Amino acid sequence: MNKKNNGNHKDKAPRQKNSTKTRSYTQSDIKVIVAESGGYCAFPDCDEFLLVDQTGKDNQVFIGKIAHIIGHSRTGPRGDFNVPEDQLDDPKNLVVLCGTHHDIVDTQPNHYSVPVLIQMKNDHKVRIKSRNMKHKNVAPVLVEEMVHSTLLPVTHLPAAIYSSPCRFSTSQEWEIKQAIVWPGDDTELVPFLLLDHRLFAFHNLHNKDNPFRAVIDPRDITVHKAADLWQTADGMRLYKNLLNRALFKYTTKLRIQYDPLHKRFFFPPMPDGTQRSITYQPLQKSKSTRKVAYPPLNKSTGQPRNYWLHLACRLQFKQVANQEWCLSVRPERHLSKDGKEPLAPKLVGRRVTRMKARVYNDLYLGEVHLWKQVLSEGRSAIILRFRDQSAVINTTLLTFLLEWPGIPGDDKPYTNQAQEDELFTLEVERAIGGESLEDGDFEDEDE
Repeated sequence: MNKKNNGNHKDKAPRQKNSTKTRSYTQSDIKVIVAESGGYCAFPDCDEFLLVDQTGKDNQVFIGKIAHIIGHSRTGPRGDFNVPEDQLDDPKNLVVLCGTHHDIVDTQPNHYSVPVLIQMKNDHKVRIKSRNMKHKNVAPVLVEEMVHSTLLPVTHLPAAIYSSPCRFSTSQEWEIKQAIVWPGDDTELVPFLLLDHRLFAFHNLHNKDNPFRAVIDPRDITVHKAADLWQTADGMRLYKNLLNRALFKYTTKLRIQYDPLHKRFFFPPMPDGTQRSITYQPLQKSKSTRKVAYPPLNKSTGQPRNYWLHLACRLQFKQVANQEWCLSVRPERHLSKDGKEPLAPKLVGRRVTRMKARVYNDLYLGEVHLWKQVLSEGRSAIILRFRDQSAVINTTLLTFLLEWPGIPGDDKPYTNQAQEDELFTLEVERAIGGESLEDGDFEDEDE
Protein backbone atom coordinates (compact mmCIF):
# COMPACT_ATOMS: atom_id res chain seq x y z
CA MET A 1 0.00 0.00 0.00
CA ASN A 2 1.17 3.54 -0.77
CA LYS A 3 1.36 5.12 2.70
CA LYS A 4 1.21 8.64 1.26
CA ASN A 5 -2.18 8.03 -0.24
CA ASN A 6 -3.91 7.19 3.05
CA GLY A 7 -6.82 9.64 2.90
CA ASN A 8 -5.03 12.67 4.29
CA HIS A 9 -5.41 14.51 0.94
CA LYS A 10 -9.05 14.06 0.08
CA ASP A 11 -9.11 17.27 -1.98
CA LYS A 12 -6.60 15.87 -4.44
CA ALA A 13 -7.35 14.05 -7.63
CA PRO A 14 -4.57 11.58 -8.47
CA ARG A 15 -2.01 12.85 -10.98
CA GLN A 16 -1.82 10.85 -14.14
CA LYS A 17 1.32 10.09 -16.03
CA ASN A 18 2.16 12.78 -18.52
CA SER A 19 2.87 10.12 -21.12
CA THR A 20 -0.88 9.71 -21.54
CA LYS A 21 -1.10 13.47 -22.36
CA THR A 22 -3.85 13.90 -19.73
CA ARG A 23 -3.87 17.13 -17.76
CA SER A 24 -4.38 16.63 -14.06
CA TYR A 25 -4.52 19.42 -11.43
CA THR A 26 -5.23 19.01 -7.74
CA GLN A 27 -7.92 21.15 -6.17
CA SER A 28 -5.19 22.90 -4.17
CA ASP A 29 -3.31 23.74 -7.39
CA ILE A 30 -6.46 25.25 -8.92
CA LYS A 31 -7.08 27.36 -5.81
CA VAL A 32 -3.51 28.70 -5.99
CA ILE A 33 -3.57 29.76 -9.64
CA VAL A 34 -7.06 31.25 -9.45
CA ALA A 35 -6.12 33.19 -6.30
CA GLU A 36 -2.95 34.44 -8.01
CA SER A 37 -4.98 35.63 -10.97
CA GLY A 38 -7.54 37.36 -8.75
CA GLY A 39 -10.23 35.90 -11.02
CA TYR A 40 -9.03 38.00 -13.98
CA CYS A 41 -7.37 37.10 -17.29
CA ALA A 42 -3.61 37.57 -17.03
CA PHE A 43 -3.20 38.81 -20.61
CA PRO A 44 -1.99 42.46 -20.67
CA ASP A 45 -4.82 45.04 -20.84
CA CYS A 46 -7.53 42.33 -20.97
CA ASP A 47 -8.76 42.47 -17.38
CA GLU A 48 -11.78 40.25 -18.14
CA PHE A 49 -13.39 38.91 -14.97
CA LEU A 50 -13.63 35.13 -15.36
CA LEU A 51 -16.70 34.48 -13.22
CA VAL A 52 -20.19 34.72 -14.78
CA ASP A 53 -23.02 35.62 -12.37
CA GLN A 54 -25.62 33.05 -11.51
CA THR A 55 -29.05 33.13 -13.06
CA GLY A 56 -32.38 32.09 -11.66
CA LYS A 57 -31.76 28.53 -12.82
CA ASP A 58 -27.97 28.13 -12.94
CA ASN A 59 -25.02 28.66 -10.59
CA GLN A 60 -22.03 30.90 -11.18
CA VAL A 61 -19.67 29.70 -13.89
CA PHE A 62 -15.88 30.02 -14.05
CA ILE A 63 -15.03 30.63 -17.72
CA GLY A 64 -11.24 30.91 -17.39
CA LYS A 65 -8.85 28.52 -19.12
CA ILE A 66 -5.56 27.25 -17.77
CA ALA A 67 -2.60 27.62 -20.11
CA HIS A 68 0.77 25.93 -19.76
CA ILE A 69 3.80 28.18 -19.90
CA ILE A 70 6.12 25.31 -20.86
CA GLY A 71 3.97 23.19 -23.17
CA HIS A 72 2.20 20.17 -21.69
CA SER A 73 3.03 18.23 -24.85
CA ARG A 74 6.73 17.69 -25.41
CA THR A 75 6.22 18.07 -29.17
CA GLY A 76 3.56 20.80 -28.97
CA PRO A 77 3.79 24.60 -28.60
CA ARG A 78 6.58 25.61 -26.19
CA GLY A 79 7.34 21.95 -25.48
CA ASP A 80 10.61 21.09 -23.72
CA PHE A 81 11.99 17.55 -23.30
CA ASN A 82 14.36 18.75 -20.56
CA VAL A 83 11.57 19.54 -18.07
CA PRO A 84 10.47 16.64 -15.84
CA GLU A 85 6.90 15.51 -16.40
CA ASP A 86 5.84 16.07 -12.79
CA GLN A 87 6.65 19.80 -13.10
CA LEU A 88 4.48 20.51 -16.12
CA ASP A 89 1.21 20.72 -14.14
CA ASP A 90 2.81 22.60 -11.25
CA PRO A 91 1.08 25.98 -10.46
CA LYS A 92 4.36 27.76 -11.32
CA ASN A 93 3.94 26.55 -14.91
CA LEU A 94 0.29 27.55 -15.22
CA VAL A 95 -1.41 30.84 -16.03
CA VAL A 96 -5.12 31.68 -16.11
CA LEU A 97 -6.48 33.32 -19.27
CA CYS A 98 -9.83 34.05 -20.86
CA GLY A 99 -10.87 31.79 -23.74
CA THR A 100 -9.84 34.27 -26.44
CA HIS A 101 -6.34 34.87 -25.15
CA HIS A 102 -5.83 31.21 -24.27
CA ASP A 103 -6.32 30.38 -27.95
CA ILE A 104 -4.09 33.25 -29.09
CA VAL A 105 -1.26 32.15 -26.79
CA ASP A 106 -1.45 28.55 -28.00
CA THR A 107 -1.67 29.41 -31.70
CA GLN A 108 1.16 31.98 -31.63
CA PRO A 109 3.84 30.17 -29.58
CA ASN A 110 6.75 31.91 -31.28
CA HIS A 111 5.55 35.33 -30.18
CA TYR A 112 4.20 34.18 -26.79
CA SER A 113 7.31 32.28 -25.80
CA VAL A 114 8.11 30.87 -22.37
CA PRO A 115 9.91 34.04 -21.15
CA VAL A 116 7.04 36.22 -22.41
CA LEU A 117 4.42 34.15 -20.54
CA ILE A 118 6.51 34.11 -17.35
CA GLN A 119 6.77 37.90 -17.46
CA MET A 120 3.04 38.18 -18.26
CA LYS A 121 2.15 36.09 -15.20
CA ASN A 122 4.51 38.01 -12.88
CA ASP A 123 3.22 41.40 -14.08
CA HIS A 124 -0.36 40.27 -13.53
CA LYS A 125 0.41 39.12 -9.97
CA VAL A 126 1.85 42.56 -9.21
CA ARG A 127 -1.28 44.25 -10.59
CA ILE A 128 -3.55 42.06 -8.49
CA LYS A 129 -1.57 42.72 -5.29
CA SER A 130 -1.62 46.45 -5.97
CA ARG A 131 -5.37 46.35 -6.56
CA ASN A 132 -5.93 44.47 -3.31
CA MET A 133 -3.87 46.99 -1.35
CA LYS A 134 -6.06 49.83 -2.64
CA HIS A 135 -9.16 48.12 -1.31
CA LYS A 136 -7.84 47.59 2.20
CA ASN A 137 -8.67 51.19 3.16
CA VAL A 138 -6.27 51.21 6.07
CA ALA A 139 -6.62 54.62 7.74
CA PRO A 140 -3.17 56.19 8.32
CA VAL A 141 -2.23 57.37 11.78
CA LEU A 142 -2.33 61.17 11.64
CA VAL A 143 -0.45 63.61 13.83
CA GLU A 144 -1.32 67.24 14.49
CA GLU A 145 1.65 69.48 13.77
CA MET A 146 2.29 73.22 13.61
CA VAL A 147 3.93 74.02 10.27
CA HIS A 148 5.96 77.22 9.95
CA SER A 149 5.82 79.10 6.69
CA THR A 150 8.52 81.39 5.28
CA LEU A 151 6.16 84.38 5.42
CA LEU A 152 6.37 87.31 7.82
CA PRO A 153 3.06 89.17 8.26
CA VAL A 154 3.07 92.84 7.33
CA THR A 155 0.93 94.52 9.98
CA HIS A 156 1.09 98.11 8.67
CA LEU A 157 1.76 99.70 5.30
CA PRO A 158 1.81 103.31 4.08
CA ALA A 159 -1.75 104.32 3.29
CA ALA A 160 -0.72 106.56 0.39
CA ILE A 161 1.96 107.59 -2.07
CA TYR A 162 2.55 111.30 -2.73
CA SER A 163 3.68 112.66 -6.09
CA SER A 164 4.74 116.03 -7.46
CA PRO A 165 6.34 117.38 -10.66
CA CYS A 166 10.14 117.30 -10.63
CA ARG A 167 12.58 119.07 -12.93
CA PHE A 168 14.88 116.04 -13.03
CA SER A 169 14.50 112.95 -15.25
CA THR A 170 14.97 109.27 -14.39
CA SER A 171 18.59 109.40 -15.50
CA GLN A 172 19.27 112.19 -13.01
CA GLU A 173 18.50 110.35 -9.77
CA TRP A 174 21.99 111.18 -8.50
CA GLU A 175 21.19 114.89 -8.69
CA ILE A 176 18.05 114.32 -6.64
CA LYS A 177 20.00 112.41 -4.01
CA GLN A 178 22.41 115.32 -3.79
CA ALA A 179 19.51 117.75 -3.30
CA ILE A 180 17.64 115.69 -0.70
CA VAL A 181 17.53 117.23 2.76
CA TRP A 182 18.42 114.12 4.70
CA PRO A 183 16.58 113.68 8.03
CA GLY A 184 18.52 113.84 11.26
CA ASP A 185 17.05 110.51 12.35
CA ASP A 186 19.22 107.86 10.69
CA THR A 187 16.41 105.28 11.01
CA GLU A 188 14.23 107.25 8.59
CA LEU A 189 14.30 105.98 5.01
CA VAL A 190 13.96 108.22 1.96
CA PRO A 191 12.99 106.05 -1.05
CA PHE A 192 11.61 107.68 -4.20
CA LEU A 193 10.77 106.93 -7.84
CA LEU A 194 10.94 109.16 -10.89
CA LEU A 195 8.40 108.63 -13.68
CA ASP A 196 7.87 111.14 -16.50
CA HIS A 197 9.45 114.01 -14.56
CA ARG A 198 7.25 113.24 -11.55
CA LEU A 199 8.60 112.21 -8.15
CA PHE A 200 6.75 109.55 -6.10
CA ALA A 201 7.45 109.00 -2.39
CA PHE A 202 5.95 107.67 0.82
CA HIS A 203 6.84 110.95 2.53
CA ASN A 204 4.03 113.45 2.89
CA LEU A 205 5.06 116.08 0.36
CA HIS A 206 2.51 118.52 1.84
CA ASN A 207 4.82 118.91 4.83
CA LYS A 208 7.13 121.89 4.34
CA ASP A 209 10.05 120.04 5.88
CA ASN A 210 9.79 116.94 3.65
CA PRO A 211 13.18 115.66 2.35
CA PHE A 212 12.33 116.45 -1.31
CA ARG A 213 11.32 120.08 -0.84
CA ALA A 214 14.22 121.32 -2.94
CA VAL A 215 13.24 119.36 -6.09
CA ILE A 216 9.40 119.33 -6.17
CA ASP A 217 6.66 121.83 -6.88
CA PRO A 218 4.78 122.29 -3.56
CA ARG A 219 1.82 123.79 -5.43
CA ASP A 220 1.09 120.55 -7.35
CA ILE A 221 0.96 117.53 -5.06
CA THR A 222 -1.24 114.47 -5.64
CA VAL A 223 -2.11 111.86 -3.03
CA HIS A 224 -2.58 108.32 -4.39
CA LYS A 225 -4.48 106.02 -2.05
CA ALA A 226 -2.72 102.66 -1.58
CA ALA A 227 -6.02 100.75 -1.79
CA ASP A 228 -6.68 102.31 -5.21
CA LEU A 229 -3.16 101.63 -6.48
CA TRP A 230 -3.48 97.95 -5.58
CA GLN A 231 -6.46 97.59 -7.94
CA THR A 232 -4.38 98.05 -11.12
CA ALA A 233 -1.23 96.35 -12.41
CA ASP A 234 0.61 99.65 -12.91
CA GLY A 235 -0.44 100.95 -9.50
CA MET A 236 0.63 97.71 -7.78
CA ARG A 237 3.97 97.80 -9.59
CA LEU A 238 4.56 101.38 -8.48
CA TYR A 239 3.71 100.58 -4.86
CA LYS A 240 5.89 97.44 -4.74
CA ASN A 241 8.83 99.20 -6.41
CA LEU A 242 8.75 101.92 -3.77
CA LEU A 243 8.55 99.31 -0.99
CA ASN A 244 11.50 97.44 -2.51
CA ARG A 245 13.57 100.61 -2.69
CA ALA A 246 12.85 101.18 0.98
CA LEU A 247 14.00 97.62 1.69
CA PHE A 248 17.24 98.20 -0.25
CA LYS A 249 18.00 101.30 1.81
CA TYR A 250 17.12 99.51 5.05
CA THR A 251 19.39 96.51 4.31
CA THR A 252 22.23 98.81 3.27
CA LYS A 253 22.26 100.18 6.82
CA LEU A 254 22.71 96.58 8.01
CA ARG A 255 25.68 96.11 5.63
CA ILE A 256 23.74 93.73 3.39
CA GLN A 257 24.21 94.02 -0.38
CA TYR A 258 21.81 93.41 -3.25
CA ASP A 259 22.53 91.34 -6.34
CA PRO A 260 20.28 92.84 -9.07
CA LEU A 261 21.07 90.06 -11.56
CA HIS A 262 19.60 87.33 -9.34
CA LYS A 263 17.36 89.65 -7.27
CA ARG A 264 18.71 88.53 -3.92
CA PHE A 265 20.33 90.05 -0.85
CA PHE A 266 23.63 88.67 0.50
CA PHE A 267 26.26 89.24 3.17
CA PRO A 268 29.45 90.86 1.83
CA PRO A 269 32.85 90.37 3.55
CA MET A 270 34.10 92.70 6.25
CA PRO A 271 35.23 96.16 5.04
CA ASP A 272 38.87 95.01 5.12
CA GLY A 273 38.03 92.05 2.84
CA THR A 274 38.21 89.36 5.51
CA GLN A 275 35.55 86.73 6.10
CA ARG A 276 32.44 87.80 8.00
CA SER A 277 30.56 86.17 10.88
CA ILE A 278 27.43 87.21 12.80
CA THR A 279 26.21 86.47 16.30
CA TYR A 280 22.49 85.84 16.66
CA GLN A 281 19.92 83.78 18.58
CA PRO A 282 19.21 80.56 16.63
CA LEU A 283 16.19 78.27 16.91
CA GLN A 284 16.93 76.37 20.10
CA LYS A 285 19.91 78.22 21.58
CA SER A 286 20.44 81.49 23.39
CA LYS A 287 23.38 82.57 21.22
CA SER A 288 25.42 81.31 18.29
CA THR A 289 28.05 82.63 15.85
CA ARG A 290 27.90 81.71 12.18
CA LYS A 291 30.08 82.50 9.17
CA VAL A 292 28.05 84.30 6.51
CA ALA A 293 30.71 85.32 3.96
CA TYR A 294 33.85 83.19 3.67
CA PRO A 295 35.95 80.94 1.42
CA PRO A 296 34.91 77.34 2.26
CA LEU A 297 37.66 74.87 3.13
CA ASN A 298 38.56 71.81 1.12
CA LYS A 299 37.84 68.88 3.47
CA SER A 300 40.72 66.77 2.20
CA THR A 301 43.43 69.46 2.28
CA GLY A 302 42.06 71.96 4.80
CA GLN A 303 42.93 74.78 2.38
CA PRO A 304 40.48 77.52 1.27
CA ARG A 305 38.74 76.85 -2.04
CA ASN A 306 39.04 79.23 -4.96
CA TYR A 307 35.67 80.90 -4.39
CA TRP A 308 33.66 82.61 -1.65
CA LEU A 309 30.33 81.47 -0.22
CA HIS A 310 27.82 84.09 0.95
CA LEU A 311 24.54 83.40 2.74
CA ALA A 312 21.86 85.04 0.61
CA CYS A 313 18.13 85.56 0.63
CA ARG A 314 15.34 86.63 -1.69
CA LEU A 315 12.92 89.05 -0.03
CA GLN A 316 9.59 89.82 -1.70
CA PHE A 317 6.53 91.74 -0.61
CA LYS A 318 3.41 89.74 -1.53
CA GLN A 319 -0.25 90.69 -1.32
CA VAL A 320 -1.98 87.50 -0.12
CA ALA A 321 -5.49 88.96 0.26
CA ASN A 322 -7.29 92.23 -0.40
CA GLN A 323 -5.89 93.99 2.67
CA GLU A 324 -3.24 91.46 3.74
CA TRP A 325 0.45 91.49 2.85
CA CYS A 326 3.45 89.37 3.76
CA LEU A 327 7.20 89.51 3.33
CA SER A 328 8.45 86.28 1.78
CA VAL A 329 11.87 85.10 3.05
CA ARG A 330 13.61 82.55 0.82
CA PRO A 331 17.19 81.57 1.80
CA GLU A 332 19.64 81.14 -1.08
CA ARG A 333 23.40 81.16 -1.76
CA HIS A 334 25.60 83.73 -3.50
CA LEU A 335 29.04 82.75 -4.81
CA SER A 336 31.90 85.10 -5.71
CA LYS A 337 35.49 84.83 -6.86
CA ASP A 338 37.09 86.88 -4.11
CA GLY A 339 34.22 88.11 -1.92
CA LYS A 340 33.34 90.82 -4.44
CA GLU A 341 33.19 89.73 -8.09
CA PRO A 342 30.32 87.26 -8.74
CA LEU A 343 31.31 83.77 -9.84
CA ALA A 344 30.53 82.86 -13.47
CA PRO A 345 27.03 81.27 -13.76
CA LYS A 346 28.41 78.03 -15.25
CA LEU A 347 30.47 77.51 -12.07
CA VAL A 348 27.58 78.20 -9.69
CA GLY A 349 24.81 75.71 -10.53
CA ARG A 350 26.52 72.45 -9.58
CA ARG A 351 27.94 73.80 -6.32
CA VAL A 352 24.67 75.40 -5.16
CA THR A 353 22.61 72.32 -6.08
CA ARG A 354 24.90 70.16 -3.97
CA MET A 355 24.55 72.56 -1.02
CA LYS A 356 20.73 72.70 -1.30
CA ALA A 357 20.52 68.89 -1.31
CA ARG A 358 21.87 68.90 2.26
CA VAL A 359 19.45 71.53 3.58
CA TYR A 360 16.55 69.70 5.26
CA ASN A 361 13.40 71.21 6.77
CA ASP A 362 14.87 72.19 10.13
CA LEU A 363 18.01 73.65 8.53
CA TYR A 364 15.95 75.63 6.03
CA LEU A 365 13.74 76.99 8.82
CA GLY A 366 16.90 77.82 10.74
CA GLU A 367 18.13 79.99 7.86
CA VAL A 368 14.76 81.76 7.58
CA HIS A 369 15.06 82.44 11.32
CA LEU A 370 18.63 83.76 10.87
CA TRP A 371 17.50 86.28 8.26
CA LYS A 372 14.56 87.57 10.26
CA GLN A 373 16.86 87.90 13.29
CA VAL A 374 19.36 89.94 11.25
CA LEU A 375 16.72 92.09 9.53
CA SER A 376 14.93 92.88 12.79
CA GLU A 377 18.19 93.15 14.78
CA GLY A 378 16.73 90.61 17.19
CA ARG A 379 13.54 92.59 17.82
CA SER A 380 9.89 91.71 17.39
CA ALA A 381 9.37 93.72 14.20
CA ILE A 382 11.09 95.27 11.20
CA ILE A 383 10.16 98.94 10.79
CA LEU A 384 10.62 100.91 7.57
CA ARG A 385 10.07 104.53 8.58
CA PHE A 386 9.01 107.33 6.23
CA ARG A 387 8.35 109.94 8.93
CA ASP A 388 4.52 110.20 8.92
CA GLN A 389 4.08 106.68 7.53
CA SER A 390 5.71 103.32 8.15
CA ALA A 391 5.77 99.71 7.02
CA VAL A 392 5.84 97.29 9.96
CA ILE A 393 6.71 93.61 9.48
CA ASN A 394 6.14 91.27 12.39
CA THR A 395 8.94 88.72 12.90
CA THR A 396 6.62 85.90 14.00
CA LEU A 397 6.41 83.52 11.04
CA LEU A 398 2.92 82.65 9.86
CA THR A 399 2.01 79.12 10.99
CA PHE A 400 -0.58 76.56 9.94
CA LEU A 401 -2.00 73.68 11.97
CA LEU A 402 -1.74 70.55 9.85
CA GLU A 403 -3.05 67.03 10.38
CA TRP A 404 -0.96 64.57 8.37
CA PRO A 405 1.02 61.28 8.70
CA GLY A 406 4.12 63.28 9.64
CA ILE A 407 7.83 62.52 9.20
CA PRO A 408 9.51 60.55 12.02
CA GLY A 409 12.20 62.63 13.73
CA ASP A 410 11.14 65.83 11.94
CA ASP A 411 9.29 67.40 14.85
CA LYS A 412 11.96 69.60 16.43
CA PRO A 413 10.59 72.46 18.55
CA TYR A 414 10.86 76.10 17.53
CA THR A 415 11.59 77.90 20.79
CA ASN A 416 12.83 81.33 19.69
CA GLN A 417 10.02 82.38 17.39
CA ALA A 418 9.82 86.04 18.42
CA GLN A 419 11.23 88.45 20.97
CA GLU A 420 8.83 90.46 23.10
CA ASP A 421 10.19 93.84 24.06
CA GLU A 422 7.87 96.32 25.74
CA LEU A 423 10.08 99.31 24.87
CA PHE A 424 10.22 98.23 21.24
CA THR A 425 6.45 97.71 21.20
CA LEU A 426 6.12 101.37 22.18
CA GLU A 427 8.49 102.22 19.34
CA VAL A 428 6.23 100.34 16.89
CA GLU A 429 3.21 102.21 18.20
CA ARG A 430 5.06 105.50 17.74
CA ALA A 431 6.00 104.52 14.17
CA ILE A 432 2.40 103.86 13.15
CA GLY A 433 0.86 106.59 15.27
CA GLY A 434 0.65 109.15 12.46
CA GLU A 435 -0.46 106.82 9.69
CA SER A 436 -4.16 107.63 9.50
CA LEU A 437 -5.09 109.95 6.64
CA GLU A 438 -7.65 112.70 6.96
CA ASP A 439 -10.20 113.41 4.23
CA GLY A 440 -8.41 116.66 3.49
CA ASP A 441 -5.34 114.74 2.37
CA PHE A 442 -7.17 113.64 -0.75
CA GLU A 443 -8.60 116.99 -1.81
CA ASP A 444 -6.19 117.33 -4.77
CA GLU A 445 -7.17 114.00 -6.36
CA ASP A 446 -10.20 115.28 -8.26
CA GLU A 447 -8.67 118.52 -9.47
